[in-house]
Amino acid sequence: MIGVLWRLLTILGVLAVAFGILWWTGFLVPLQSSGTSSMAPTIPACDGRTLAEGFTYRWRDPHRGEIVAFHASGEVGGPVTPDADSRDLSLSKRVVAIPGDEVVGRDGNVYVNGFKIDDIETEPFPPVAVGQDEYFVLGDNRSFSQDSREFGAVPRDAIFGRVFMVYWPVRDLGSPEIRQAGPPPGEGLCD
Repeated sequence: MIGVLWRLLTILGVLAVAFGILWWTGFLVPLQSSGTSSMAPTIPACDGRTLAEGFTYRWRDPHRGEIVAFHASGEVGGPVTPDADSRDLSLSKRVVAIPGDEVVGRDGNVYVNGFKIDDIETEPFPPVAVGQDEYFVLGDNRSFSQDSREFGAVPRDAIFGRVFMVYWPVRDLGSPEIRQAGPPPGEGLCD
């Protein structure tokens, strides 16, 4: 019995040290919704907590459809500017267009290079040519999201991680799902 307990404590200790090292090196970054619902219901509004991993983008660039975490200056609800050197904010949004793409919002939808990308209702916005080393990101709750429609494309060097897990609230534990079709949930989703 003591041997089993000792093994369990050893395993938990090793996991705690490994988690600490991953966090300290930036390979594993906990993020919080910080009172917003811009990615709802994919990431739970207001108190949703996620984990981002920082190693995938050291070997490859973000792909369309991935939820990325990036650094920005400013404050939620005020002016926001994606900025690799700032630590004011860490925001999570979905990549909808990559370098060289053209993105536009029309007829209630988003189109990339002439193809509709999803069925999330979106207010119209003018065509944007995504520059070299830039990514156009949108929140899944498009009626209540500060995103590239407002602050422009995100520079590649500001993107530091890929959101891969929702861990709070526990009922939403798991990989963030692809947002379903229909109207964005809007403001006021806090429990």
